[in-house]
Amino acid sequence: MVKVSAIIQDPYFDQPSWLSKAEYRENVVLSKLSSIDDAVLFFTLLCGYNDVDVARDPTDVLNELIATDEVVIRGGIAFEDKNKVILPSCCCGLENWRDVLEAVISKEGVWLGHDPFPSVEYIDNTVRIWSDDFSGVMRKDGTEKEIRKMYYIEYSRDDLIKKLQSIETDLLDFYKCSFKKALWMVDDYHKEMLFLKYCKWFNLDMK
Repeated sequence: MVKVSAIIQDPYFDQPSWLSKAEYRENVVLSKLSSIDDAVLFFTLLCGYNDVDVARDPTDVLNELIATDEVVIRGGIAFEDKNKVILPSCCCGLENWRDVLEAVISKEGVWLGHDPFPSVEYIDNTVRIWSDDFSGVMRKDGTEKEIRKMYYIEYSRDDLIKKLQSIETDLLDFYKCSFKKALWMVDDYHKEMLFLKYCKWFNLDMK
């Protein structure tokens, strides 16, 4: 079964000493099924990638985040079926997840990172997510061997739109079900203010 997921990548920064210790993983899926460890890695990457010093009181760290209008965070949308997975490449950020949704709705190309260059192909009501630049627009120097290694994951366009729309629910559930629990030592006011800013960073409708 094909699916899409919101993920973060490479959270290899110093973890806050006041959070539980989490084992580092290269890719972390964010949803209502995320663990406390997943939330710790998210917070670690959020602070590390945006140069927020975590070696301070947690309230001071949250105050700095709450005062931050925009963030970048390595990750984005992962596409997969039972045999294949296509991950965001370098310089792709989870904060731009909605660009992917809007591109599929409009049948346009979208930035999914580079080296490799995942790309999108539209065929009638079918969407193919390619593991690299199948058209050769971005990788004009691709070798025959590299071209042969490319693969795609195919979706019904209507189904892909629904799956991408569900990323919003996944990100909201992640905050409510996992992230808030990881920040148990922080008062409710700061967690609520951080949630409001989180929704702004990731373009989420609180409904």
